[in-house]
Amino acid sequence: MIAVVVRHFFQEVMKFHRLSTDFYEQFGLCEEILTKEDRPYYVLLLDLDSLTYAIPLRSHITHYYCFIADKSDGLNSGLDYSKAVVITSSKQIDPEPITIRHNEYAIYKKQEFLIKKQFSSYVARYKKEVLRRIKKPELPVSALCRYSSLKYFHKELGVSK
Repeated sequence: MIAVVVRHFFQEVMKFHRLSTDFYEQFGLCEEILTKEDRPYYVLLLDLDSLTYAIPLRSHITHYYCFIADKSDGLNSGLDYSKAVVITSSKQIDPEPITIRHNEYAIYKKQEFLIKKQFSSYVARYKKEVLRRIKKPELPVSALCRYSSLKYFHKELGVSK
């Protein structure tokens, strides 16, 4: 029911927000969830399979699990899928939308379908890997799972033991 409330609250397309202090009070000590002392990360809210995800915008992305929007000046800036989190309550999002640079927004808007497709594939691969390790715990933990923030949301993803 919470997911339905959250999805209804964030029905607009391509909205960028910040995670709230409520979110960080609950998940701030989780090692793979991004935190900054001076300012919270900006996130893109994306609805997928009855869940709302917050995907952070980052600079200097050096791995494969992302959407790069800007490669200028050697910075790989974009959406970091590996640090996405599941939003379980509308209180976890700062209700004030934020603005990003117009040229970045245009890229995200133009590639919205691709972003959703890539992120959906990322989540499916993550869930498949977790379920594979539940069946065979002796398997090594892959980088896909080791560094993902989704590890704190197995119940919501339907992959808990």
